[in-house]
Amino acid sequence: MYKRSSIAAVATPPGSGGVGIIRVSGDNAFLLAKDLFRPKSKVKNLIPTKMYYGDIIDVQGDLVDSGYFVWFEKPRSFTGENVVEFHCHGGMIILQTLLKALYALGVHPAEPGEFSKRAFLNGQMDLAQAEAIADLIDAESTKAAEIARGHLRGQLSRRIEGIRENIAGVLAWMEAEIDYPDTDIDSTGREQSLSQIDEQLKALAKLKNTYQEGKVYREGVVTVILGRPNVGKSSLLNTLAGEERAIVTDVPGTTRDVVEVPVNIRGIPLRLADTAGIRESLDKVEQIGIERARQLAAQAQLTLLLIDSSNPLEEEDSLLLQAANRSNTIVILNKADLPAKVEDADIRALNFQHVHSVSALEERGIEELKDSIEAMFTSGQFQQDTTFVTNQRHASILEQAFSQLVRAIQNWNELPLDILAMDLRDAWQGLGEITGAVWSEDLLDCIFANFCLGK
Repeated sequence: MYKRSSIAAVATPPGSGGVGIIRVSGDNAFLLAKDLFRPKSKVKNLIPTKMYYGDIIDVQGDLVDSGYFVWFEKPRSFTGENVVEFHCHGGMIILQTLLKALYALGVHPAEPGEFSKRAFLNGQMDLAQAEAIADLIDAESTKAAEIARGHLRGQLSRRIEGIRENIAGVLAWMEAEIDYPDTDIDSTGREQSLSQIDEQLKALAKLKNTYQEGKVYREGVVTVILGRPNVGKSSLLNTLAGEERAIVTDVPGTTRDVVEVPVNIRGIPLRLADTAGIRESLDKVEQIGIERARQLAAQAQLTLLLIDSSNPLEEEDSLLLQAANRSNTIVILNKADLPAKVEDADIRALNFQHVHSVSALEERGIEELKDSIEAMFTSGQFQQDTTFVTNQRHASILEQAFSQLVRAIQNWNELPLDILAMDLRDAWQGLGEITGAVWSEDLLDCIFANFCLGK
């Protein structure tokens, strides 16, 4: 059992709200925190998990607020320690006053992620599950939340520990063979062990290959809408966002800066930016907006390049098409509700694979455009029980372990067992850092430092 002094932090988002929660954790948490609560009705004992209404006071006995008190007895709590929660009004003055009262009793301010860290160290969850808490809170789409919930339920951990268990079985056979060098090596066991390692290699490959798609669901796609003035960029942004987020007029140059809007397409968070129309301009402010548009386009993972299909291609259109990256650009022929002067075939002849005719005004062709965006970044085979890797740390460890198993297989018949065992042992230990079966203080500090206070 991991033990430290009692800690406290605000567990609700900063700012004003109807309810604010302060969480206290530690072996002495209940004994200390109960002195700051006076229940409205007479009770002999405060029973765990039962919520009580009353006055919340400071160490001088002055009223701080009226609210609720609930506590959870170890080990049946989030952290595995005694945990107390004060539910009061969500004003920062109230919350800070209550925190100061707790500090006066000897409770310490919680570090970022310290509640989750204690939950891990006290065996309430493994490291991958602890990291999933942060992912679930930060999820920007339903699919990202589903993936995080799967990790929180232990879906990823079971896969990793299954691979580690099978590698450990091969290592046990190797150790037995190494300990008795005078006997002939068990050729059948060697073949079976090679087959076992090959199976774990396939399992690792399947898992690590989910990272690029998992990363898309977790982090989203930086997307820029590009085009010359008045081709319908702002109309497209509003259509994809489902609300009026950008000003739409028939006056060229209305958008003079970058307008960024989060948009969810088929469960993929797009960080969508509507940019100033690319053209020669004498307006200094518009020139700055155009330069920002060019810079953002150079960094974007996806470019939606709009062309007004009701007019012949202009010089600005041709320059944008020439400069576009064919692999991550979707050319959108807008204003399909008008007679076409530019056809799909004209654009495809310039080696663009992704071309769509739409009418942002009438919302025609938008669903097909969304299908194309989904196909560019995902397999389209998302299932709730699919285990996706979404964390860069996990992906790096999986790549390393994969390389170590590949090296062991390549040298299987060339090197002695004690040398082969080194790669297998390193892979086994590295994978343990995903679940926390293997950990160090530096690793935990690095992971939980990115968590919020109260988490």
